[in-house]
Amino acid sequence: MALVVIDFQERLAPHIDGIEEVLKNTRKLVRAMKVLNVPVLATEQVKLGRTVAEVAEFLEREAIQKTTFSCFKNREFKQKLEELSPRKVTLAGIETHICVLQTALDLIDAGYDVYVAADCTGSRRALDREIALMRMRDEGVKLATCEGLIYEILKSAEHPAFRAVLKI
Repeated sequence: MALVVIDFQERLAPHIDGIEEVLKNTRKLVRAMKVLNVPVLATEQVKLGRTVAEVAEFLEREAIQKTTFSCFKNREFKQKLEELSPRKVTLAGIETHICVLQTALDLIDAGYDVYVAADCTGSRRALDREIALMRMRDEGVKLATCEGLIYEILKSAEHPAFRAVLKI
């Protein structure tokens, strides 16, 4: 599994509907993936500034710069993802109806098992987000919440990382 954190950037984030909750959930997801040794890739759309500090502080890799809306159409991103060789890819990001949607569709077409942490996505307009989530579901993307995904990986309270994840 790999987590992809898409375009949580300084110039865009303040305009996203419900951004505080989206950021809180994304921080939780990124921190848990770190504890669970799940690799995290982040992207930044050109001209929208750096990744917001609330997310950037938990990333171990530098964000990949892109001009394409779909992360998967970016050569560097595609290469790094292929090096990790995950079967499952989980997405979190903004904007849901643009970069998250296009990335999810391209990953599905490439044969990946795609999940979207719905509570870690946002758009400027709530309707755009909702329609994009419905479209992704219809196209075969599995929708979940950050907490649901975390506990799906843990599977049991006997998991060695269970106590560490509880503290997040």
